[in-house]
Amino acid sequence: MKRRSWILRIATASIGCAVLIGTGLIGCRLPTALGFCLNLTPSEPVGIYRLVAGDAERAALVWVKQPAGAAVSILHRYVPANIPLIKRVAAVPGDIVQIATPGVSINGMLWTDSAPLDRDAEGRSLEHYPFGSYRVPTGQLWVMSSNPRGIDSRYFGPVAKASVISRLVPVIIWSSPATSQALVLAYIVVIATAAVLLATAAVKNSYTLVINPRELRHE
Repeated sequence: MKRRSWILRIATASIGCAVLIGTGLIGCRLPTALGFCLNLTPSEPVGIYRLVAGDAERAALVWVKQPAGAAVSILHRYVPANIPLIKRVAAVPGDIVQIATPGVSINGMLWTDSAPLDRDAEGRSLEHYPFGSYRVPTGQLWVMSSNPRGIDSRYFGPVAKASVISRLVPVIIWSSPATSQALVLAYIVVIATAAVLLATAAVKNSYTLVINPRELRHE
């Protein structure tokens, strides 16, 4: 009975560790260490991107942490909170951004396919950033997507420049929906497998070093 209880505890701990490890692996820690990240969202082409040095200047492709606040809760419908976003820098400090029904204009130039949408692809309502004209303040950026359905600053507003992790350069990208879906599935399987293996090893070591000696002392 005692051994079964410990087995149940180990199984529970393994699952918990796997969740934590998996979350870390698909966040920014592993990609930052490797120098590459994988994009699985439609905001930019699905594929592998390389992290490179450089400023977050206008038109740069960047890897940015998700902004905080109620206005960005919409993002959590599509990606976990710890997953960075791949976006284009549309406006930098000093630029004039105007958001209106036709879309987002930067210094009078309309960003292509940037009209705010009322609903996403699944029919759920979307709340855009308040219409109006804004001057980008120091320390902030407006970021946009290449996809008209991307979730970007037209919905959650400006982001902190300090939240930019790195600039990105595409290495391999795919435009085929079938290939993209296969890549997403393969990535999930690899991450899940790695998380379970690492969690099992960690819990097994803990059992060997801590739990098993205690059981032997009580026998």
